[in-house]
Amino acid sequence: MALGLMAALAVSACAKDDDGSTATLPIPKAAARVMLEKLDLDVPADLDVPTGDTTAAPAYAAAPAFNALAATASPDDAARALDCLTKAVYYEANNQSDDGQRAVAQVVLNRVRDRAFPSSVCGVVYQGSTRSTGCQFTFTCDGSLSRRPSQAGWDRARAVASAALAGSVYAPVGSATFYHANYVSPWWANSMDKVATVGAHIFYRWRGGMENALAFRQPYSGSEPSLTGRTTAPGASIAYTGEEAVGSVVIHRGVLPSAPVTTGAAVTKAVPADATGARLVRVGGGRGVRIYRGVAGANSGEDLSDKATID
Repeated sequence: MALGLMAALAVSACAKDDDGSTATLPIPKAAARVMLEKLDLDVPADLDVPTGDTTAAPAYAAAPAFNALAATASPDDAARALDCLTKAVYYEANNQSDDGQRAVAQVVLNRVRDRAFPSSVCGVVYQGSTRSTGCQFTFTCDGSLSRRPSQAGWDRARAVASAALAGSVYAPVGSATFYHANYVSPWWANSMDKVATVGAHIFYRWRGGMENALAFRQPYSGSEPSLTGRTTAPGASIAYTGEEAVGSVVIHRGVLPSAPVTTGAAVTKAVPADATGARLVRVGGGRGVRIYRGVAGANSGEDLSDKATID
């Protein structure tokens, strides 16, 4: 299974010549901001890549070494990083060779340090999983997480993820941040540079000025949010029940059960019990996002949908 945005959209279009024959016309390469927006990625405020910029990007024979486990903020963050990367390796490349799995793990860690993506492993893996479209890794939003992994397959994926997080670099994919299965032809491939083919996946890196502006320009946060993906198919109710702590604010996303329940991906957490000194703020009006401020406490039910939203 390839990245969620790897829809099989052709990179060329057909048109008829004057003689009635059919010719294939290449789709123009997208400008930097347009491309990031179409990919549902972050657009840095200071991004400045002139249209048509062909400035040579550094040729990375291998990605810079990155020991994420040593850089995590706590043992819990390290455990979450390992769990998230293991899921990505397993669900994206369980049928691939060890090298195929290492290549997928390397793409995730390359994204962590790329300014177009979140600065955490779990953030990268589950990016866009709460949206109806735009999940970056298909398995986080197509119900794949409802399938229980095989023990042998999980152990193999975990070993690959653990080595990658401890600083092992899979050199052949260099600075690649994208890949797709070899039987599809996504629209974005025409605007990137092909790096390598490993197993059934073809890997790409940003081209020219895009790579200069984005690749390996972001520090790892060291903080890993507790996130899970959908355990239901598209169109069904979202079973996303992740929780993220930001300072004194705990953000609960999606459906919140009244007691812990087991989903196909993780154990969800209960709604905080009532207490004093805190309030529930509903943000975005019906978007399934609620914020408990301070210590778990009484719910005000205040609707601030006209003041703020959270995707």
